[in-house]
Amino acid sequence: MNRAAIKVLIVDDDTIVRRGLKATVDWERFGMAVVGDAPNGKRGWEEFLRHEPDVVITDIVMPEENGLEFSQKVKAFRPRTKILLLSCHKDFEYAQAGLKLGASGYLLKTDFDDKELNQFLAAFQNELSEISLKEEPDFSCHPKAIQQAIEYIDTNISEPMTVEDIADCVGMSRSHLSTLFKKKLGCSLHSFIEDKRLQLAKQLLKGTNVNIQEVGEQIGILDAKYFSKWFKRCTGIPPSDFRIQQKDDT
Repeated sequence: MNRAAIKVLIVDDDTIVRRGLKATVDWERFGMAVVGDAPNGKRGWEEFLRHEPDVVITDIVMPEENGLEFSQKVKAFRPRTKILLLSCHKDFEYAQAGLKLGASGYLLKTDFDDKELNQFLAAFQNELSEISLKEEPDFSCHPKAIQQAIEYIDTNISEPMTVEDIADCVGMSRSHLSTLFKKKLGCSLHSFIEDKRLQLAKQLLKGTNVNIQEVGEQIGILDAKYFSKWFKRCTGIPPSDFRIQQKDDT
């Protein structure tokens, strides 16, 4: 690989999609090279830390860790990284959420357009080349404290936690960490934790048979009644109705 090549990471749970992108795209045309690929966000994060790619192409719906969670960590660690999401029609709301997190755009896997992909890659090439020509240090690399905070939340999502707990873990004051987190990720620590819990709760309700009490416990809300009220406040429907609705949709 040319040392000056723009590094690309592909993350998708569909092996055919990963192989297809690596084999059919004329990466050299855009001064790019695929440095790695992974089947889910968790593995994708490992590959990201190993290669620190300039461009990430990731599916949204994946096992273990979805594309939005993965993208959020990428943008927190290295905001200059360009992210292109792959989605299905039914994932439109997720794609919109991804754009809010800082993704540059998305492509529909069910209506894949090579020309549209090439347009994104050409734009990334131009933008990244302009950055490299400024001969300025990369100030976009994010403080390790933010990454430590995200990892703490991921590890302790099944436990009740406060912003103070996280701040103590990363060795910062509550106010300093909150301000830094809001500035870099565009949301408060509290909102980030709530969203993590909500996404996990939805996954558990949709993909497992554990009862409502256990779902609440696995996301750090030990009181079943409070969990039901919290879930309804976030989604508009009780968790039991959400589970029935998901089964009806399958």
